Amino acid sequence: MKKIIPLVVVAAFTLQACGGSSSKSNTLVPENKSVEVHHIQPDDVAAYVEKFKLQQAQLQLQFDGEQSAISFVDDSFEERLLYVKYDRGLAKIGFDMDKEEPVNTLELLEGDTSDLQNFEVSRILQGVDIEVTEDDDNYIYSGSVVDSQTQDTYNVRLVFNEALLGGGNSTLVVNGNQASLFGSLGTQTYIQIQDMINNENVDTLVFADIDGSVNDAINMHTGRLIRAAGLTTLMPTGGQAYSGGVDLFAAGVRRIYQSGGKLGVHSWCCSQGKPANELGVSHPAHGAQLTYFREMLGDEKGPEFYFFTINAAPFSSVHVMTAEELNRYTLITE
Repeated sequence: MKKIIPLVVVAAFTLQACGGSSSKSNTLVPENKSVEVHHIQPDDVAAYVEKFKLQQAQLQLQFDGEQSAISFVDDSFEERLLYVKYDRGLAKIGFDMDKEEPVNTLELLEGDTSDLQNFEVSRILQGVDIEVTEDDDNYIYSGSVVDSQTQDTYNVRLVFNEALLGGGNSTLVVNGNQASLFGSLGTQTYIQIQDMINNENVDTLVFADIDGSVNDAINMHTGRLIRAAGLTTLMPTGGQAYSGGVDLFAAGVRRIYQSGGKLGVHSWCCSQGKPANELGVSHPAHGAQLTYFREMLGDEKGPEFYFFTINAAPFSSVHVMTAEELNRYTLITE
């Protein structure tokens, strides 16, 4: 999950939000350790990824006679908006994450998106009479946008689906036997890691700058790819990984932490309208992540670490782990 703006993946899209779960008790869930729980069954992962690729190919923005692919950037619960990148800049799409339904607003902000931290708007085009329809898995926004300066009007049509929200925007940069991971984790990350394992001679995954996961369902399977490939995970000095990024760090066969790196945890949101730290310790919503952390950290430390994460900070905040905590829960192997 994002460390600043809380990201909850829409339940209508059958995904679960980032990071952890539990009550404020330190008591562990007394469940049968032989029972595995998964949001996506391991045998279904390949089909899930193929469906994602088909849906991703349908994501598009048509404007001023041009068609552009779109990719997820961020979202805001309060403003009921999704922020996506397209060829000319950013689009602000109306979407109510709480009600899990589209809002008939659309705005285009033209500008250079190569450095989003310093994004400057060169032209604003405000949506007019935007209509939202559904076609199979797609939401289709159509209508007009008006240039705020010239008052010129253009037709616009935008298509998005689950692939936008659950794909993430991660990038993976390979340099020799190391690969550095950046961005928000999702199905795209699974594909990137799988391709890297199959095609590159990489043995170390560097956690350069990860703000979290927008799709924990697939993120846990990305962790299983990392573990199965025998990769080392490295948190370098100056690096940072939050929420779902910490889940992936835990997947390393060797886990190396350098002083000055940041590993941040918090509760996830939500199940039945409640964040994880407000659920009872025996709530079934904990099952998939308990299964995952038992695999990565063992039957004892795995559940202990999971419940620590969700009680360390609320959903809207983050707790950066201390060196003592990293060692206590065996996040560091050397």
